[in-house]
Amino acid sequence: MSTYAVRLLRAVGALTVLVAIIVGVPVLLTALHLVPHGVPSLDEAVAVLTARDDGRLLQVVLGAGVWVCWALFTASTVAEVAALARARPAGTLPGLRFFRQPVAALLAAVVVGLTVAPAAIGTSSSGATPTRPPLPVAAAFDAAPTLAGATISAPAIQTASAISAPEEVPPTPSKTYEVRRRDTLWALAERYLGDPLRYPEIVQLNPAGVGPDNEIVPGTVLVLPSDATGLTAADAGPTVASAAAHEVTVEPGDTLSGIAAEVAGDARSWQTAWEVNRGRPEPGGAVFSDPDLIRPGWTLTVPAAEGASAETSTAPAPLPESLPDPIPEHAPKPEPEPAPITAEPAGPGTASPQATEPTASRADPSPTRAEAPVEVVSELPAVAFTGGGVLVAGVSLMALLRYRRRQFRHRRPGRLISSTPPELLHVERALQSAGSADVTWLDQALRSLVQELASVEEGRLPDVVAVCMTDDVLTLMLTSSAFWAPEPWTVDEAGTRWSIRRGDPLRYDERRRAHFFAPFPTLASVGSTAGGEHWLLDLERVAAISLTGSTDRGLDLLRFLAAELAHNTWSEMLQVTAVGFGAELAEINPDRFTYTEDVDKPIATLTGRLESVTEAMRLADTDVLTGRLRDIAADAWAPHVLLIGPHLPEGDPALANLLTALERQPSRSGVAVVLATGGDRTDDVRWQLTIDEAGLLRIPALGLELRAQQLPAAEAAPLAQMLALAAVTEDRPVPPAHGERPWEQNADACGGFPAEGADDEPAPRRADPLTARVDSVLPLAEQAYVDVAATTGRDVRALAPVTDDALRDQVQRADPDLDQDLADWADASSPRPKLTLLGPVQVRAQGSLPERNKRRQFYTEIVAYLATRPQGATSERYATAIWPDEPDVIGKTKVRQSISVVRAWLGADPVTGTDYLPSGLTAAAAGRYRIDGILIDAELFRRLRVRGLARGAGGIADLRAALDLVTGRPFDLPLLRQGAAGGYSWLVDGNSRLDHEYAAMIVDVAHTVATHHLASGEPELAAAAAQVALNAGSFEDVPLLDLVAACDAQGNRAGADAYVARILANHDAEVEEDLPPRTADILFRRQRMNRAG
Repeated sequence: MSTYAVRLLRAVGALTVLVAIIVGVPVLLTALHLVPHGVPSLDEAVAVLTARDDGRLLQVVLGAGVWVCWALFTASTVAEVAALARARPAGTLPGLRFFRQPVAALLAAVVVGLTVAPAAIGTSSSGATPTRPPLPVAAAFDAAPTLAGATISAPAIQTASAISAPEEVPPTPSKTYEVRRRDTLWALAERYLGDPLRYPEIVQLNPAGVGPDNEIVPGTVLVLPSDATGLTAADAGPTVASAAAHEVTVEPGDTLSGIAAEVAGDARSWQTAWEVNRGRPEPGGAVFSDPDLIRPGWTLTVPAAEGASAETSTAPAPLPESLPDPIPEHAPKPEPEPAPITAEPAGPGTASPQATEPTASRADPSPTRAEAPVEVVSELPAVAFTGGGVLVAGVSLMALLRYRRRQFRHRRPGRLISSTPPELLHVERALQSAGSADVTWLDQALRSLVQELASVEEGRLPDVVAVCMTDDVLTLMLTSSAFWAPEPWTVDEAGTRWSIRRGDPLRYDERRRAHFFAPFPTLASVGSTAGGEHWLLDLERVAAISLTGSTDRGLDLLRFLAAELAHNTWSEMLQVTAVGFGAELAEINPDRFTYTEDVDKPIATLTGRLESVTEAMRLADTDVLTGRLRDIAADAWAPHVLLIGPHLPEGDPALANLLTALERQPSRSGVAVVLATGGDRTDDVRWQLTIDEAGLLRIPALGLELRAQQLPAAEAAPLAQMLALAAVTEDRPVPPAHGERPWEQNADACGGFPAEGADDEPAPRRADPLTARVDSVLPLAEQAYVDVAATTGRDVRALAPVTDDALRDQVQRADPDLDQDLADWADASSPRPKLTLLGPVQVRAQGSLPERNKRRQFYTEIVAYLATRPQGATSERYATAIWPDEPDVIGKTKVRQSISVVRAWLGADPVTGTDYLPSGLTAAAAGRYRIDGILIDAELFRRLRVRGLARGAGGIADLRAALDLVTGRPFDLPLLRQGAAGGYSWLVDGNSRLDHEYAAMIVDVAHTVATHHLASGEPELAAAAAQVALNAGSFEDVPLLDLVAACDAQGNRAGADAYVARILANHDAEVEEDLPPRTADILFRRQRMNRAG
């Protein structure tokens, strides 16, 4: 239902109430014969009061009271209507305030609903002021305050939505008010002017700040009449300006067409809003990529019906007319003194007919040209991984995942990998929320380009100087024209821009990745725009860059560059050296990043590197890009980036010589210098960038003004610490079970027996002296398993501990319902809710979700969160876990609404009639949300494992049944949910890492079953068990080694060697000595056995 329809219904209702009171009350009293016929005399009054009452006295008193109230209400209505007709405040009538307020509210509803919107639109077009404007209705969305008069020099590449300033801005009156959410003009007039009907005075003072139907937008600054009282300093805002667009915060139930109808007055304008916001990054790493899907908490820019409109382009505008000179087919010998050419910014629509060499461009710290105003952000986000920082977040997340895989490969059976300390969990959550989709796309797009060009005899890499990436377009900016590009890349008319869309099929082959070098390893993101463009510079192509302006902001940008370069996936053989800053990043990746206070040594290293590359180009008669593409002395082109802080003494001769040598290089040389300096270094650097205190970065050579990437030291330190700890391969003991249910008393968090003895050494297994067997799920002697399986004596002791009759009885009595629960899990007709976590996460329940807003994945996450907390969760903890990006979510109605939806979905126990998700107010719930009676595959897995271990030799069937519950990778989420707000970020918990525990327990049980079957002469069953672990997404060596042993047992030597090669490739190892000790020991033993055979 449209906003206007709602207001019309409210108006009809209010009018009905007014008519019912003013007309209906007298009619009703007349029908009841309660109409007075005259004024009684004193004697008549005394007689009535002294006589015995038969009920008529009460009737008369009540009737008189109703008539008096009716008269006062009617008088108030007449006064308010008269004031409305004169557009003047109503006069003060003594004693009528109690009646005036409801009368005024009812009249306001009537006028709002029955006043046509075109009256307000016509006012703006004709310039006439209406005598009776429509009553005010506040827009139910947030908007950023508009900027007026802020102008900058016109960039050649439009990067942000521009807001046109009015030609004339009237002097700002002394009393202003900044609109807040839920404000109305009616309420403001009543609060500050003492009379709600004085709202037309506010309308007349703010012709540009009040929209159609007198809507006011939060963030708009309104001018109030001079007699306004009660204003505080916090109420005042900046100068009023015309808003070209509104920043809208999505509320539950909003749709894009509904928001467009509210803001622009036309639901059909949703297409314009979609084009403006398409690809916009949103909280939690989400991206606005579907006009039919918007989520509460997202922010959208919606163009207004009148005024300047913001234009956002997914592809960047053309480069300036002047770009770097074309690079020759083969790099010639360096010219002694190249002719400097200044890059002049061109108009917005100018293409580049001719490209030129990048040269120094002096930035104007106080531009005066006003063709394209750009919003200046006064304060950058507190977390560097949001907004424009998605690339550093993505490369850091991918580094974390690589380290995690490495930890799993070094994990020993019966142990867990180390986890992030509690004080650093917020960093990991931030990385998980940001995601790595953009990094993967950029990396694969560049590498697919290399693979395609290398297959063409005349193929040449384009000479890239910058890259612009939006949500759906990746554009390479070239220094020289290149008119042919392999599909699906497209080339502009000037040949200086190569573009590819995210949906285009990349011809990328992961298997060929190792055969080609990264083409542009020094690409680094430097800033972003409000329109969603992320800009990267190819540092080695520019060669020498100075950064002037704000020292603190400049250091934060350098720190950001260091963090991104330290782990980016589109680089190889890269070295990054930070001089004079970055001590907090020293451990982020020592293999690639170096911190030092000594400037002389890195300058000498770079100088020698530059000479080496120059000589290699001369001897090979090639350039760096061709050398990388054709693998011509490719290790000679290894890049080195030197980042120098602002405290280097001026006039360093070694640095001056290095910069001069770089300036004389006609093309890239694998070396780049970025130095922060307080002075003007235009003479000895190619590009000079400026950054101000607000974080606005200016790149004159490209005509860009960006919000600079920032990584403050306070955020860099925990990032480096977290990644450094993740790089440690030492494992840890499995913690005790997290719950207090009876069956958990004999289990650890992975369903195994709690460890006994030293952390690194499991308890010994004592065999029966008569049978030489051990009362264990693996009953043979340890050496019997070591001889035929891919295991060790320690593995057997850790995974198959000794049991006895007393323990068997205790475990059986602690979990008598396990078999019935397994039967219910397999029974599709069972009403009990069922949750799958050991594979794609899903819920099976008897109820249903709302037809119009099913949001199945969102409510599935709620079930997963509550079900994995046997003791339940308080409302506060639940709210902050599901909506981690909303600090004020506690107490919001959506928290309770979500629980209500899930309660209906899960249904009730048909036996007891109680909800599976009872109210937190019940005695059983004890103020917590908790799901009772739910079946979880991961819980059944652990229960089967502990019972199987307790049963001894007869327990292998329970372990096989546990593996049958595994359907894929634990917590396998759809991509849509991975990028949504929350996105299972609660899994990153300091007390429990369920994802790590589930992955480890699947591998351990699969290895136990495989070991049993190999010792029993059943290699096919052993291979099947190992495949379960691999299908669960395991990165470990354990299942691969089990497959090696199974292949050997079947005489399949080629298959076994293939798995060995896979293990070596996973570790990037050449020989077995490069592998973890356990893996190397098992493979050495296999070699000895093969030689003996």
